[in-house]
Amino acid sequence: MKRVAAVTTPWIVGLAARTPVGLGAESTAAAVRAGISRLREHPFLTDAMGDPLRCGRDQRLDPYQIGVPRIAALTRVVLEEIVGKLGSSLHAGTPLILVLPERRPGLEEDDEAELLDAIGAFTTGFRLQLGQRGHAGALSALVQAQDQLKRGAPVAIILGVDSYLDPETLRWLDDDGRLTGTAVRGAFPPGEAAAALALASVPSQGGAGRCLPVLVRGVGVAKESLSRDSDVGVLGEGLTLALREATANLQLPEEAVDDLYGDINGERHRTDDWVFSQLRFPGFARRASDYQLLSSSIGDVGAATGALACVLAVRAWERGYAAGPRALIWAGSDGGLRAAAVLQRGDA
Repeated sequence: MKRVAAVTTPWIVGLAARTPVGLGAESTAAAVRAGISRLREHPFLTDAMGDPLRCGRDQRLDPYQIGVPRIAALTRVVLEEIVGKLGSSLHAGTPLILVLPERRPGLEEDDEAELLDAIGAFTTGFRLQLGQRGHAGALSALVQAQDQLKRGAPVAIILGVDSYLDPETLRWLDDDGRLTGTAVRGAFPPGEAAAALALASVPSQGGAGRCLPVLVRGVGVAKESLSRDSDVGVLGEGLTLALREATANLQLPEEAVDDLYGDINGERHRTDDWVFSQLRFPGFARRASDYQLLSSSIGDVGAATGALACVLAVRAWERGYAAGPRALIWAGSDGGLRAAAVLQRGDA
């Protein structure tokens, strides 16, 4: 396995989210905490068996708005939320690291160019840059954000966005046996979401709308060489490297991680990745089998996964229901990217 990067990053000072269960970061976290699920039948999309597609859908968006316009709409509403919260702490040229889905049917190169043009129309005040893609992209973007802060930016924003609700994308998932349906096991319910994090080098940044400051104790990024459909499956080697790097600054076992948020969604390779990583590197978490699932409430949210998990962790501290002062988030992209981050409540 190739070791890619690891770095200690600064403070999360702002949150935003748009999901099938909430119009903002606060309502989303409350709904997930309450066990509310918005997995419903789509008005017209179906699986390969002709059955109505069960998915997590933002019901404020027109169901006939699909593909690029839908992803752009999710991006816009979350950016408006984070800008509204941070206010005067944002300046012209604030770095905005955009984490997009991995290339796939329904979002090919030409589609992505169209998407970036659409997003560019409402991000003119930002310095837009692309992060790595997929589930692990937002966590790996913490390294990019740290670099921007070191270069003098007062605040840097990470925004992850995804929607699987496109006929071409769904057909591709169905053909590959990854789409939950009456004839499929070990697959996932498709969802959609966008989430954003504002980061600063000091916890006092973020303006009046800042969240409870949360320190990013460590980030680990690695590359998994085995694909999810390899003959031997996924054995957790890349994720283990990412976890080791993310937890390198912890004084174990005293500072073991209390809460876990991951990308497990019903697909076997994601569960295997986590289980094998625990066999290779045990002891950094107090309860390695007790993790928060996003997919059971809103479906798999792809490139929004890492940022949204951070939102949930911060809100758990703000509302007082976290198990302890430290949380770990992990995720793996289809292309092999693995990333993990340790967050810590600011007063811990």
